[in-house]
Formats: sequence, C-alpha cells, structure tokens
Amino acid sequence: MGRRFLFADRRRATLTVLGVAASLLLVLVLGGIFAGAVDRVTYYIRTSPADVSVSQDGVRTMHMSASSLPADTPERVADIPGVAWAAPIAFASGSVAGPRGRQLSYLIGYDTRTGRGGPTRLVAGRTPAAGEAVLDEQAAKQLGVQVGDQFTIMGTSLRAVGFSTGGSSITNTTVFVELSEFARIHDDRVSYVLTGLDPGADPEAVTDRIEAEVGGVTAQTREQFADSEARIVTDMSADLLRLMSSIGLVIALAVIALGLMTATLNRLRDFAVLKALGARTPRLAAAVAMQVLLTVVLASTVATTAALALAWLLPLAAPAVQISITTAAVAQTTTTALLVGLIAALWPLRRIAALDAATAFRETR
Repeated sequence: MGRRFLFADRRRATLTVLGVAASLLLVLVLGGIFAGAVDRVTYYIRTSPADVSVSQDGVRTMHMSASSLPADTPERVADIPGVAWAAPIAFASGSVAGPRGRQLSYLIGYDTRTGRGGPTRLVAGRTPAAGEAVLDEQAAKQLGVQVGDQFTIMGTSLRAVGFSTGGSSITNTTVFVELSEFARIHDDRVSYVLTGLDPGADPEAVTDRIEAEVGGVTAQTREQFADSEARIVTDMSADLLRLMSSIGLVIALAVIALGLMTATLNRLRDFAVLKALGARTPRLAAAVAMQVLLTVVLASTVATTAALALAWLLPLAAPAVQISITTAAVAQTTTTALLVGLIAALWPLRRIAALDAATAFRETR
C-alpha cells in the first residue's frame, strides 16, 4: 500500500525523492569535506612504517606542536626490548614558495639511507640529497614547481628532485629533506623517533617500557598518534564545523520533514477512505512508514552516488580539497533522515486516528 501511494503520482514521487536526496547530499558533503581534511592531516602518521612514535614529554601531536629530544634518544629507544629499529626525524612548520605563490608547509628531515620517516610514495623523481627536497605533487602544481626547479622553503632555496603524494590538505603541504639539510635550514635537533617493533611485540607494552626507561618522552602507538592528531584538528575547527554542520542539518531536516509531511497530507483523503472501509490506524501508519522508508532509501542512494561522484570530481578542480564519504556517515545520515521523516509523515495521521470511520470519510468529501 505504501509503495502504491508513493508511486501513484510518479512526478510528485520523483520531486520528493530528489528533494530529500539534495538535503542528504548537503549533510554528506559538509561532513565529507571535514573528514577528508582530517584524513589528509593524519596521512603521514597513518602511512608511516613506525608502530610507535616517540616525542618530547607531553607532546602528542605534530600539528601545531614543537617537540625536541636529546640527540641520543634514537639509540636509547633502539635498546628497549621489543624495538626492531628507531629512526629520528626532524620537524618544523614554515612556508614554501614557488613561482605561483606561497603555502604553509611542514618541513620533515629524515635519514634518506633507510627511507624511514620519508614520503610514503614518490610519484616522480628520487630521494633528496644536499640542497634538494621532495615536494608534494599537489603543492607543486599550485606553486608552479616542476622536477628540477628551484623553490624556497623557510627562506632557503632548494631544488625539487621528486614529488610525493598525500601530503597536502586545505591548509598546508609537506616538504621532505635529508636530516643534514634540515640542520642547515633550521637546526640539528631530533623532533620525533619513529620506532618499528619486533614481530609479536605488544605495542602498548613497548610504549610503557620506552616511557619508563628512556624518561622525559611520550610514546604512542600509530593509532594513538593519529587519533591525537585528528582530535586537535577537530578541536581547532570545532566552532566552524559545528556552525556549518548545524546549519546544514537544520536545512536538511526541514526539507525532509516538509517533503514527507506534504506527501502524507496529499494522501489524507485516501487514508480516510481506507479507515471508513475498515482499515485500522496501525495499518495506515505502517503504510506511511513504508512510504517514508522507500523515499529515504531511494534518496540516500541518490545522495550517496552524487557525493561519491563529487568526491572524485572535486579534487580534479581543487586538488587540496578531499571529500571522504564513509559507510558510517551514510548510515548515520540516513538513520537521522528516517527518524525525522517518520515523525513528520505520521504526524498528520493523528487527525484520522482521532475520528471514527464514518466521520473521517465525511470530513474528506
């Protein structure tokens, strides 16, 4: 019955589904842009070969943080039972400039002999040597830098010898240099120690041993480090995110509620006739619920498809912007729409439920 009511007027059904889909698309895209930004910011940590990261005591992030460790920290960490290797990296925030402009950047110095702590993947060129650097490919395009070109990072001129991927977000990019080059540009400190574990070693137990035996450091598993990084990015943009999400959600829910309530009101006479013929209120409510379920499921399918298409197309026009559409986000958005839609669509039925069958029939004539 609900299916027949929904598709009796195909044009109206199409408009209702598209209206709900547009609302769901707004919510998915707003959430997806923020999720994509968090994915980009945590990309270096999530794709690092390190099982455990060691930083200065109390420092749990890289974003908006400054960590400084004694020079012998890598050797001391490597001596801890369960540690297979320990690789130092140097980290600083600055800006990178090219022919087409300037962009905020993280500068990371790493041991090019082992490659640990360097870019996850090179899409062009090779690892850097003295006076050279690897730049993220998206930043290189925006700055107008080609392999072999000179660019400036923190006031120092370097030659781009390779391009990495995944290191640019809406706010910043990433530049990789050799440790000795980092010392020339900035200083010779050790910022973090990336640590690989022996097969079968318990990461939690190893982090506890590192903190206890090395002292003056904070040790975190890859997951803990990435979560801390995502949390600080979320906290920094919490007010803006809350405002954008609230506005988008209110608009979406209002459109969904109005569309599904209107769909019920347009069929109120039909429901009254059915009640006059003997249909009970629970059966009418079930028909409305099925109508809402079909509408929301179809709208969610359309919205998800459109969101995935945008997630693929938008980076082509704006490479720094990434939309991440997750199954959890789709499920949460669909569930919220379904609950609001059920309340809005069932609300008009109270007029029919409160009347006897004959009165309901007469009031709709």
